[in-house]
Amino acid sequence: MKRSRALTLVLMAPAPLLLAGCDSAPEETLRKGFYTDVAACEKDGNAADVCQRAFDNASRANEANSPKFKTREECIAEFGDLCRERVVHDGASQSSMWTPLMTGFLISQLMSPRYPAGYYDAAPIYRFRNGQYTQYGDERSSGFGGGTSGGGSTTRSYRSVDIAPNRAVTVSRSGFGSVAAARSGWGGSSSSSSRGSSSGG
Repeated sequence: MKRSRALTLVLMAPAPLLLAGCDSAPEETLRKGFYTDVAACEKDGNAADVCQRAFDNASRANEANSPKFKTREECIAEFGDLCRERVVHDGASQSSMWTPLMTGFLISQLMSPRYPAGYYDAAPIYRFRNGQYTQYGDERSSGFGGGTSGGGSTTRSYRSVDIAPNRAVTVSRSGFGSVAAARSGWGGSSSSSSRGSSSGG
């Protein structure tokens, strides 16, 4: 009995060591880059197909979920001359609205020490008339770089973009909120601000 019990204890001994090894495994992070065009994305070291995919996905999100205004004046008040008129067809009738131009796109790539960088998500970027870059969407929509919409809340708001144009930073994998390291000499903390929903958004 004593010998059997001793053998059991010996077999169980490595378990804490294995668990400790798992705890010390490198944490996955998210590399987020803000680019004004596909060429700038490629120049920063990203694969051409990844940059094009991010641009295309951001463009689709822009067409579906961009800020919408009933008049040109309302759009200009927020985005200056970066506004365009869009015609919406609804059966036999049609109406017009004003939306800001997409001035860039945000690309997110999942970084892991075990695998090559993998594409995660993309979102359109707009620029307010005061020069501040912003995203527009809700927590469920791709407007905030959080995956495709899963339904639910349709309340959308603005969120500031604190990444300098044509740069990338690495953020924490848990929540994607705090900046862990910076690239190309740019640094700072990621923040968000709400300016409220736009007219007709």
